[in-house]
Amino acid sequence: MDSRSNVLTIAARTDSSRQRKIRRMRKGPLAAAAIRAASVLVFLLLWHALVLLNVMWPLQFGNLPHPAAIVSAWYVNLGAESYYTDIAVSAARVLSGIALGFAAAVPLGMWIGLTRIGRNGLYPSLELFRPIPLIAYLPVAMLLFKTIEGGIVFITFIGAFFPILISSRDAARRVSPSLIQAARVLGCGPVQAIWRVYLPAMAPEIFTGLSVGIGASWMGVITGEMMSGQTGIGYTTWQAYHLLDYDQSIIGMFTIGALGFGSSACIRLVERLLLRWQ
Repeated sequence: MDSRSNVLTIAARTDSSRQRKIRRMRKGPLAAAAIRAASVLVFLLLWHALVLLNVMWPLQFGNLPHPAAIVSAWYVNLGAESYYTDIAVSAARVLSGIALGFAAAVPLGMWIGLTRIGRNGLYPSLELFRPIPLIAYLPVAMLLFKTIEGGIVFITFIGAFFPILISSRDAARRVSPSLIQAARVLGCGPVQAIWRVYLPAMAPEIFTGLSVGIGASWMGVITGEMMSGQTGIGYTTWQAYHLLDYDQSIIGMFTIGALGFGSSACIRLVERLLLRWQ
């Protein structure tokens, strides 16, 4: 009887262990990747069905190019040097804008969050500009800068600036007073407190603003390239639309989406590496 009970206990433990392994696999990176791949496949199949059935209501899906045509044309693009040149030009503009936006927004956000002068004197003026769509900055950018390049980078800067500013302001407000008091007791001056207390405590929210800001920067650079650029993935996408080359226009859209997704993923990776202490 005891031996049978032991066998049943071992079997139950084995089954429980197997179930835990299955749950871990379901929650692991491979399962997440499989779900993402499946969602993309479902999207492509739905697109294929809507075009194949020539669905024209409520939207005119039948006018869209077939997914197979897009994939075929994209494969050709992958072998063209100009495709990578356009990507590099747009990426350089975004990196310039995000770097400038980060350098300006973090200290300003901290100042606004921590001082009455910044909160009452500077922030109301900045708040007037925050709701303005990026495309509306284009005429001003062309007037302020002698070159088209400077104007496009300015628009990407604006796209990055406000999300990082808001996240930095809110993060500075939420720094625990006990941390600040402890730093003072340990002899930290104002400058040391910024580097050793405020910035580490603010870092998670700053990265959140940076992730949002880089997405807005991609929207800004594409806006600038479409309206006044002569190079870049936005310019190429807009030119393809005017030439009725809808395959290339949609390829440009997907390329922009992939670049934005990759940029945000890189920021999340850097955040995980730098903020392992969380």
